[in-house]
Amino acid sequence: MFNKFFIKCLLIIPLFLLLINIYNFYFPNDYRNDLYLSNSYFSEKNKKILDFHSEGNRSEILQYKDAIKKFDELYSIHGESFKFLNEASKVYFISKLPSENSWQKKYSKIKFQENWVLYFFRLFEEIQFKNGEKSKYNGAYIFYHSSDYRFALKRGISLCSQDAISFANLIKSRYNINYNIIGLSGHVLMQAKIKNKYYLSDPNMGLTFDFDIEEYYNNELNQLKIKKAYTKIGRTDLINYFDKKGNRIFQYTGPRSKDSTFNPDTITFYSNYIKWLLPILFLLIGLRLNYKSLKVYFLKNFL
Repeated sequence: MFNKFFIKCLLIIPLFLLLINIYNFYFPNDYRNDLYLSNSYFSEKNKKILDFHSEGNRSEILQYKDAIKKFDELYSIHGESFKFLNEASKVYFISKLPSENSWQKKYSKIKFQENWVLYFFRLFEEIQFKNGEKSKYNGAYIFYHSSDYRFALKRGISLCSQDAISFANLIKSRYNINYNIIGLSGHVLMQAKIKNKYYLSDPNMGLTFDFDIEEYYNNELNQLKIKKAYTKIGRTDLINYFDKKGNRIFQYTGPRSKDSTFNPDTITFYSNYIKWLLPILFLLIGLRLNYKSLKVYFLKNFL
């Protein structure tokens, strides 16, 4: 009796997981539809930055598909240039929700339908924290950062580090523009390499600068540009992070567990394949073990 039940499960459970994957592919979580978060998009604080980017008259949040269309249009016009980077950074900002409202546990933690493999890592972490234990993943699946721009931007929730790695992945994946991640003491940026020169970008705030992080230090003009830009958008609190010790340049994101990697989401990288391959493997095994009963059922009902 148990063997028959187990064999049936080899069909039902893998099929269920595959359907979950397919559903999430076509209908991913998009928190732009959350009323609380959509209201925060038009808050006075966020509107000040929208106005700075000449987008103050927006009546709705820029959706994922529209943002991708804008990125492609900008690249077709400007190509690999500082102008493209500058405009693309603004588009990225207006297409996601304010960090202070959206980066909460109920939004950021990985959900079952998004990646059921990582979901169990999340449960394991939550149990560890509940029991007062430390997790070697440091809450990575409770406050989930993705290096995949498609996943991150479809969700629409924001954090400076999430925006930096997501925007960096976007320009690399779609337009083959190389980058570094810049880890400040309390803020995360990126810089894009365009025609052998790096340009600093803060997609979390929609700002871009015509110099790299090394050209900021000991350069009064560049320091003034930073101060003016963040003052105009009402975020003078971010200025101090540029001058603090411990700032680092990371060469990579994603599945490279090295000192020069920011957000080494190796498990995430492989789980994106495992969540498809494992159900398919068990489904094939289930079909093989249920071959006789399926054949009888098919002959009885369709022939």
